[in-house]
Amino acid sequence: MRYLATFAFLLAPVAAAAQSCDPSTDADIPLFEAAKTAFFKTDYRAFAGLVDDYIPNMDAQFDALFGPLEVFEPRGFDRCRTVLQRREDPSFAQDMVLFFPRGGTTPMALHIVGAEVDGEMRVLEFSYNSAISAVLDGLR
Repeated sequence: MRYLATFAFLLAPVAAAAQSCDPSTDADIPLFEAAKTAFFKTDYRAFAGLVDDYIPNMDAQFDALFGPLEVFEPRGFDRCRTVLQRREDPSFAQDMVLFFPRGGTTPMALHIVGAEVDGEMRVLEFSYNSAISAVLDGLR
């Protein structure tokens, strides 16, 4: 029994790191969850690496895409919540996540759009904004 408790204790941080923007659902897409976790940790390079398949010149655009986050949310986020998951057959997917800044009240909304292409889920586009209505306008 003691070993079982130790094993559960060791796995707890792994589970928490794998799913940072609860709630977990059966519709979770591992690529989206990894991207949300990177965004939550303010690891925008990792986020960019996960979503760059169909975004031309990600490296050249990196500062323009992510620089505002470093200015407007310099302390990062203390929690996040997935508020929308939309799945459409045969393979179209969208998630909207709210990221709550440390020391702030206005959440940052992230919208991720993806689809299965050649047997693998890919991010087609993403957007973020502290004006949630601007992100809602992008819902398909």
